[in-house]
Amino acid sequence: MTSRRPIRRRVNVTFDLSLPAPQRANILGSGWTQIAAGFGLVILIGTVLLMLPITTKSGSATHPLDALFTAVSATCVTGLVVVETQEHWNFFGELVILVMIQIGGLGYMVGTSILLWMLGRRLSVRGQFLLRQYYGAPTVGEAAHFARNVIAYAAIFEVVGVVVLWFAFVEADVSPGESAWWALFHSVSAFNNAGFAVTGADMIPYAGDPFVLMPIAFLVIAGSVGAIPVLSLTHRRTLRALSLDTKLIFVTTAGLLVVGCVYILLAEWTNPETLGRVSSGDRPVLAFFQSAMPRTAGFSAVDAGAMSDETKFLQVGLMFIGGAAGSTAGGIKVGTFSILLIAIVATLRGSDDMVGFGRRVPAMVIRQALTLGLLMVAATFGLATILLIIGGGEFVFIDVLYEAQSALSTVGLSGGITAEFNEVGRLAIVAGMILGRFGPLILVLEMTKRRPKGHIRLPEDSIRIG
Repeated sequence: MTSRRPIRRRVNVTFDLSLPAPQRANILGSGWTQIAAGFGLVILIGTVLLMLPITTKSGSATHPLDALFTAVSATCVTGLVVVETQEHWNFFGELVILVMIQIGGLGYMVGTSILLWMLGRRLSVRGQFLLRQYYGAPTVGEAAHFARNVIAYAAIFEVVGVVVLWFAFVEADVSPGESAWWALFHSVSAFNNAGFAVTGADMIPYAGDPFVLMPIAFLVIAGSVGAIPVLSLTHRRTLRALSLDTKLIFVTTAGLLVVGCVYILLAEWTNPETLGRVSSGDRPVLAFFQSAMPRTAGFSAVDAGAMSDETKFLQVGLMFIGGAAGSTAGGIKVGTFSILLIAIVATLRGSDDMVGFGRRVPAMVIRQALTLGLLMVAATFGLATILLIIGGGEFVFIDVLYEAQSALSTVGLSGGITAEFNEVGRLAIVAGMILGRFGPLILVLEMTKRRPKGHIRLPEDSIRIG
């Protein structure tokens, strides 16, 4: 009888003795809570600083609500204002706004990862996961490395933007010193899709200057597309190898820019208050600029209040869509919009599979896109209704809808009525900006949670449609 030897296998077990599990859970909390708390801290500090007399040109303190509104608008990279940026704030005040824009654009978690990286520490797996959820990093293991790439991507575009805009402003007879500050401020504001301007009249004085408008437009587009699709181009040898997400972002972005530009050209060509202000040769550039801004930056080279209602309605639609997921833009995102289009086409064809570029889109993603889209519609009309009630019939619906969508999509385009609302109306817009910045993120984080599936499936029944 042969003796049996016990089989010994080496098992690697790693214990985390830093904190008990319950304490770690309390510190980590939920992902969206950490991110919201980080932004909340930035808003609080910014509000306090902007209330101080040292941030204003007049040397007087700013009303707390105006300071809060500006801090929320800057941190949520919106661009809506209740006081003129160039007239009210001095250099220090503008610097505070610029810092909040940069933090709000790149995101709290990216900033944290850089600080930890500089201190020579590694991100926790939880921290890497949150970074992936917020910026779409391909894998958890690559999250920390990806954060550095995002910073490099932003730095390259912003530095190039500063150089190009400096020359453009100097050529436009702005002093070299002031041009340097304007170039830095507008480069950061444009890339982060914030839309804050320090020229005194937004971009209206440069409506016929393509050397100012085009760099800002391309910075806005670069920020609204984000680092993921652009970096994917450097890692893929052929266009066919690109992911479906990347293809949809590029194709949809290009399509929306073209459609918006052509539509604005046709609708505003003879309007003396918009495109009609510049020569025929400059109108296509101006139309392209106005088409790119709802991507979601609040710059405007024309008086938005003077645009035709059909143009305002188009821009509401562009603001609703916004930019790409993981970018500095707001809105439901071009990926969500593309998925909804794919679902509509498949339904009209009677197909069970939702297919784009030879790839099938999971049914769960379709449901998530539909949920996000419908909730944004509900939020937009809800905020618009509240503002109409607060306005007491003083404003027309399209103007209020324009303002509400601008706040919820963190765009910053305005027909000029934001500053006319009372305190309650301004607080409603503040709530809209915060909801627009964090709402989609919270919704996505909640929808991606794994939940136990039930073992019992109820019988199906049909519902009449149409």
